[in-house]
Amino acid sequence: MRISTRRAFFKYMALLGLVTWGTTPLLAKIAQNKIAYQDTPKDSQKCIDCIHFLPETNECKLVEGSIDPNGWCLLYYKYVAKK
Repeated sequence: MRISTRRAFFKYMALLGLVTWGTTPLLAKIAQNKIAYQDTPKDSQKCIDCIHFLPETNECKLVEGSIDPNGWCLLYYKYVAKK
């Protein structure tokens, strides 16, 4: 492909960037042992109360594998409902 003008070059690069960005996963999940995941709560903090937990599938947005709703890890961040 021959790009004849500077404007065409930048349009082509922008399109290439969008295609690459749209087809690349933005975040890979982390292994449970890397973030000290445990199947028990810690100081009353539980996965079920975390913003990353997906209760319908018992998965986490950030951590690999099946997640116990009563579990805990270093990435715990309490979900606060808006009023």
